[in-house]
Amino acid sequence: MPKTPTRKSAPAAPARAHGERKKSSRHLSLVDPSDRPVAQKIADCIAKAKRIVILGHERPDGDCIGSTVALCSILRKMGREAFVLITDPVPERFRFLNGEEWFKQIAPGETFDADLAIVLDTTDLDRLGVSGRKTFPGAAIVNIDHHVSNTNFGDVNWVDPSAAAAGELVWRLASCCNWKVPQLALEGLYAALVTDTGQFAYSNTTPRILRMAADLIDAGVDPEDTWRRIYLNKTRDELALEARARNSLEVWADGAICAISLTQRDFADTGTGPEDTQEFAGIPRALSGARLALFFYEVEGGKATKVSIRSIRELDACKLAQQFGGGGHRQAAGCRFDLPVKKAIAKFRPAAEAALNGKGQ
Repeated sequence: MPKTPTRKSAPAAPARAHGERKKSSRHLSLVDPSDRPVAQKIADCIAKAKRIVILGHERPDGDCIGSTVALCSILRKMGREAFVLITDPVPERFRFLNGEEWFKQIAPGETFDADLAIVLDTTDLDRLGVSGRKTFPGAAIVNIDHHVSNTNFGDVNWVDPSAAAAGELVWRLASCCNWKVPQLALEGLYAALVTDTGQFAYSNTTPRILRMAADLIDAGVDPEDTWRRIYLNKTRDELALEARARNSLEVWADGAICAISLTQRDFADTGTGPEDTQEFAGIPRALSGARLALFFYEVEGGKATKVSIRSIRELDACKLAQQFGGGGHRQAAGCRFDLPVKKAIAKFRPAAEAALNGKGQ
C-alpha cells in the first residue's frame, strides 16, 4: 500500500445513584472538514480488514490506554474483530477501562495474525517495545499520533502535533465517520484528555479540547468519577515510592533545573515498578523558579535509565530529548540511556544546562 503524506495540521463504570448524568443523544460535534480526507483513508482501511490489532507505546499512559480502548470499543460496536495488543501491564488505575478484557499482552517473539494494525500515540515502531513490527507481519499500518517527532512509519499517517492527545484524534475520526461511540469509549477518550492535558492545565488545553470534554460529559461521562479512578486510587506502596522520589530532589543551575530520580532498589523496596510513576514528572515541575523539570528512573533491572523532560514554553524539551535519540512534544519529551541512573544523570546534565542557556536548541 503506498504511503500517504502526513497531514500537519474494566467493566463499564457502575450506575451512579448520586450525580448521575442524563446522556445526550447528540453525536460528538466539532467536525473539522480538513480532517475528512485522512479520516476517509483510515475508514477505507478498516472496511477492508477482517482482523484488526490496535497498539500503543510501551509503558502505556492514560492517553495510550484511553485512545486504544476507545477505538477498540468503537470498532467492536461496528461488528469488527479488534484487539488491543500491549507490551507492559496496564496500570491499576486504568484497568476500569478494560471492560471486556480486550487487552492481549504480548510475549517477546510472539506474532499475531491481522490484516490491519492501527498504532496510536507512538512516535516510531521501536516504541512498541517487544510488540514491534514483527508482531503483526503482513498487516498494513495506520499511524495516528500527535507527537511532532513522529517518523511517519505508517502506510496511512495522521500526525497532527496541534492535537492535545491521541484520544482527540480518535474522537475527530469518529466524528468525521459518524461512528457510534459506546460508553466505554467515551470514558476512554475523557481519560486520554484529562491525563495528557494535566487535568486541563497544560498549554495544550485548547478551546477545541474543552469543547470536546464538554461533548463527552454531555454524552454521559462523569468527570468526577473518572478523576477519582485515575488520581485517587494510589496504594501505600505507590505513596512510599513517591516519597522516595521527592527525597531524591536535586536543584541545578541556581534553581532553574529541578531533577528527581528512582533506582531499581527504590522499586524493589516498595514493591512497585516504573508503571507506578505516571505523574512523577510533575514533582520537580512544582518547584518555584524551575524552567526544566527532569525525572530519571531505572528500567531493565538498573541496566538502563529513562528520562522524562518537562519545560516552560520558551524551552524546547523535544529538541533536548532528540540529542539522545528521544522525542515528544515541545514542553514534554523523553529519552533513554543504556546506563544506570547516576551515569545517565552525569551524561544528561551538561546538555540540560546548555539548553537552559540557549545552546543546543
